[in-house]
Amino acid sequence: MSKRLIALLTVLVLVVAACGGGDDAGDASGDDGSAETTTTASSGDGGSGEPSAETTTTAASSGASGNGSATLVVGDQTYEFDNYYCFQGSANTGNDRVSFSSGALGEIDGVRVQLDASIQDTNEGDAMDGAGTIQSVSLNDIEDFENPSVSWAAVTGFIGDPAWVIEYDGSTVHAEALFDDGRTDELEEIPGTLDATCP
Repeated sequence: MSKRLIALLTVLVLVVAACGGGDDAGDASGDDGSAETTTTASSGDGGSGEPSAETTTTAASSGASGNGSATLVVGDQTYEFDNYYCFQGSANTGNDRVSFSSGALGEIDGVRVQLDASIQDTNEGDAMDGAGTIQSVSLNDIEDFENPSVSWAAVTGFIGDPAWVIEYDGSTVHAEALFDDGRTDELEEIPGTLDATCP
């Protein structure tokens, strides 16, 4: 599958989930939280993965105190949000195809970003896993889609059963998947983990 197709599918998943969240999703993400990113650069050692430098940036972003929180780790980069929201069931997401919608808005190095973890059920039955579901976790620069500062995506479920699922127990969200960096032409498979607590 081409990188352009993957990027388009990821944007489609985000649009469907965002449109389905209604006003409640926008209210849950609010306007006063923070996102933190810790980036560790690897040394030029032939891929041994030994870190040579580490940078941590924290900036004000959208969200209200008392909301949920989330940590996304992709490779050796960590992103933290304190304004995470969660909606389960099409009656709550506002879209018959969206069984689960969750995420947060934030800023990384002064750029607005969106974290999203969503499940679509193509059969419109509010299924959370299994055949017919599309599981997606992504973190995207929402100011510059052409040259994003960050663009991580893990999307599955287009052919057969998904290889991984978003686990949701009513108060926490967990997912482990392989992420692609949308800023490159290659198709990467970088291990990543999302752990979040709903408000």
